[in-house]
Amino acid sequence: MFVNTMNENWEVNSMMEFDHHQNIARAAFGDMLYDSDRNQLYYKALKKEITRLHKANKKVNVLDIGTGTGLLAMMAAKCGADSVYACEEFEESYKCAKEIIRSNYLEDKIVLIHKSSQKLKVGVDLPHRMNLLVTEVFDTELIGEGAISVFNHAHQELLTDDCIVIPSEAIVYAQVIESKYIRNFNRVNDVYHNKELLIKIPENIKNCQGIESVFDLQLSELPTDSFKTLIPAQVMFRFNWSDKNGVITDRKNAIRCKSKENGIAHAAFVWWDLAMDTDGDIILSCAPKWHLQQNNVPWRDHWIQGVYYFANEVNLKTNEEVNLVGYHDELSFWFDTNKSSSYLDVPFPYCECDFHRVISRTLIGQMNDHYLTNNYLTALKKYVQPNSVCLFVGNLSFMGLAAALFGAAKVYYYDVSGPQSFGKVLNSYIRSNDLEDKIVLLKTYKEVLEIISKQKETEEEICTVFMEPSKWILPEWIDIVRYSLQVNPKTNIFPKEGTVKIQAVEFDDLWKIRAPLTEVEGFEIIPFNEIVQESIKISDGLLEEKPLWEYPSKSLSSAYDLFTLNFENIANESSLILKNLLSVKIKNEGICHGLVCWVDWNLDTDSHISFGSSDRKIYNFDWYPYARQRIYFLNKYRNVSSEDVINCDAILCKNGNLLVSFCNTYDH
Repeated sequence: MFVNTMNENWEVNSMMEFDHHQNIARAAFGDMLYDSDRNQLYYKALKKEITRLHKANKKVNVLDIGTGTGLLAMMAAKCGADSVYACEEFEESYKCAKEIIRSNYLEDKIVLIHKSSQKLKVGVDLPHRMNLLVTEVFDTELIGEGAISVFNHAHQELLTDDCIVIPSEAIVYAQVIESKYIRNFNRVNDVYHNKELLIKIPENIKNCQGIESVFDLQLSELPTDSFKTLIPAQVMFRFNWSDKNGVITDRKNAIRCKSKENGIAHAAFVWWDLAMDTDGDIILSCAPKWHLQQNNVPWRDHWIQGVYYFANEVNLKTNEEVNLVGYHDELSFWFDTNKSSSYLDVPFPYCECDFHRVISRTLIGQMNDHYLTNNYLTALKKYVQPNSVCLFVGNLSFMGLAAALFGAAKVYYYDVSGPQSFGKVLNSYIRSNDLEDKIVLLKTYKEVLEIISKQKETEEEICTVFMEPSKWILPEWIDIVRYSLQVNPKTNIFPKEGTVKIQAVEFDDLWKIRAPLTEVEGFEIIPFNEIVQESIKISDGLLEEKPLWEYPSKSLSSAYDLFTLNFENIANESSLILKNLLSVKIKNEGICHGLVCWVDWNLDTDSHISFGSSDRKIYNFDWYPYARQRIYFLNKYRNVSSEDVINCDAILCKNGNLLVSFCNTYDH
């Protein structure tokens, strides 16, 4: 059976059903349940605190908020709690928890309630106030899932004054860094070609601090030579979840620091720790491994580290004093640095230029990739004749402006993302580069076809049809190129060729996000696994898109050509549906978790761009860092050795969808 691994818009029975199953699939928290460090620390804290209460001759009445699979509630029951109440708002999780609790023979010890905690009432849902709360309502930003309101409501309405809370406290750290690499994902640079300014960035975009949301990264995988620490990690906030008076929703903290080195304060690296018990002896840390100076740091993909960009990029000198200022409201953090003695307040960050709301951070990084951009522009310049007419097809791209700046008289500009989201930003680029008389924006696909078809009538021959290479092949590009060549076979096409590559890999840890689970800390969770695996099949398939530089892996095979599209010859193709049965030969022993797909582009005979494997001498990573690669996980992971073969049966449809199945996988 083929599984659709590329199309995000295909229908199941209805979009509502698709969304329903996608929510389940993506709420699988497979890596969270595989996080044995997290699980064991919760278990350890529950044992300690329940034992403490019993030694004080107190009954232990536990409330588990957002029980999910029921794991923490079952732990509490196994630790001897006198009563356990668990609530879950999400219907599928509630049903799943109910089945899991039953299969572990704990249904007589746990009362499961299908409600949000903030709708619980003592005397209705709970017989009395509870004296031990255990919950996990955290995200990478700690408070982004509403943790403050959950704890505050619980203390006010559901818990005793002397209640023990697990975890008891959270500590938030911030480290000020300089990093051109990290900055590339946020601030937009002017475009240079051969060291000369080509495309000017509008000032409002260049000076914008970006969007307010945290940029979450696996900072453990960031090479330490790609950033400079200016201010070591500081404790910015403490959240006392055990405080019966609750946590203050809006706070500010300013710390006077001295810079360790000369540099520009670009951003703060932020992470948090949890003190699981009231004594603060049991600590769960989300710090990156280079901070802990350990290599065996527990891997997590649910709680990673965050990057927060500063509104003002302050130049610092060694030992110079600077204020590190942190703020939070109910759901978000933001940070800044300044040299003022009056601790100037910085408002909640907000993108006013619209650029950062339209363009993803990964794509901003790609736009700032000087090496890729320079190669592209060098090759493109060969295809732009003076005073010619060109047609550009892009997806959130500004590179079409380059043709006009290289001397084209007119550039028809079609962006497949549509004028509503991208048009305002694109127009600001056009004005900043004085190209209003050269760029003609096309709003619809129909307009593009009309421009192509009327070349003879208007005597306006389109010399070059071009696009900016991206992480995947645009289906609109294929159709437009084919039609252009049918109308005028002499049309220059750029780039010349795109190749879908595929490679077998073994991941150190990423496999956990899609791996089936049957048991966690001695508890059977088969019903959870069955529901999640079924929803994965219905919604996402086994596809993931991840920036693989963040996820260590080992190549098990060479990179194979799955499909190659020669765009100059596409008009002669009898069908735009391509099929291939490819045998991927294993060359390195390991566990094959899946195959990675990406696109390589041949711009012309001399220039090549890859969105997959990269040159470490250029990027310092094994995978291209400014794109998300596509991973197809095998249904069953398997041990492989040299000369084993994985047969890959694939169809590349004309709309750009890739249908893949792996069949008859065998040993040599």
